[in-house]
Amino acid sequence: MTGTLLRLSGNFRGVLWMTAAMASGVFVDVCAKLVSHDVSTAQILAMRAVTTVAVFVIILMFIGTRSIRTKRPYAHLARGVLWYGSLFFVFFALRQMSIAEVNAYLFIEALLTVMLAVVILGEQLTARKVIATLLGLVGVWVMCVPKMDGFGVPLGVAAALIGAFCFSAQTLYAKVLTRTETNFSMLFWPQIVAIVIWVPVAVIMWQPAAFSDWLYSAGAGFFAMLTNYMVLRAVRVADASVISPAAYTALPFSVAMDLIFFDMLPVPVIFVGAAIVVLAVALLDYRGGAKPVSVVPAEDDESDGNRKAATAKV
Repeated sequence: MTGTLLRLSGNFRGVLWMTAAMASGVFVDVCAKLVSHDVSTAQILAMRAVTTVAVFVIILMFIGTRSIRTKRPYAHLARGVLWYGSLFFVFFALRQMSIAEVNAYLFIEALLTVMLAVVILGEQLTARKVIATLLGLVGVWVMCVPKMDGFGVPLGVAAALIGAFCFSAQTLYAKVLTRTETNFSMLFWPQIVAIVIWVPVAVIMWQPAAFSDWLYSAGAGFFAMLTNYMVLRAVRVADASVISPAAYTALPFSVAMDLIFFDMLPVPVIFVGAAIVVLAVALLDYRGGAKPVSVVPAEDDESDGNRKAATAKV
């Protein structure tokens, strides 16, 4: 099975990883939405960060700290702010709208990533990428039209769109960091950033949280880690502008979770829009991809001159 996957192109494997990440990501939304409304969004993020860091500390006790050493602390800081900024706005939006509705607005992230990847990373802007992204946005528009007049709360819509921008930017930071950083360090340092930022904020407005709220927050942390691990695997082997539109696959997963956990079912036109989105993803060019690189954790300065980057299949 592994050999078969390795024979696939980098872009195709990247899309598979991103699709799996979207399936995991909707469980983050479910957990966040199940937390009591008495608990603020900042407190949810703080509780999530605390439980996640506790797990990381236990893991580090066994594997050591070599895998989290870095010489790019400011890049990790920026990505951590963007990552948890995205979560803050998305969690806020989830309190205003259904999971499927929020994810429909988040699809704008694909267009943002394509454009930012071209400008910042110098990736090639092909006609197929433009058509795929625009067609995907048409699908999102089709899904949103029926509820434009009374679709959620405007503040929630704005929060979802800001969250999409933050997620797009952190995806590009991840793409850059994968050149020198390990997956573990890229998962670990944003949690430290979250502890520093959100715990003090949460303390100010802290409300007693039930055990179930802690469990849901921890669950959101677990699925977020799993989701981001798979996103990192995707950006290591594929162009960011190719894998980003694959995030559209979050829609069917979101619809299923809304139905199972909250007894909500979108109007039929949602599925028409979803079909357009699937077509958009199918139009992407899956040939080629990023050149995989196995990353050696940062060592002391005196050993830098002896280190070589080794290429390997991911």
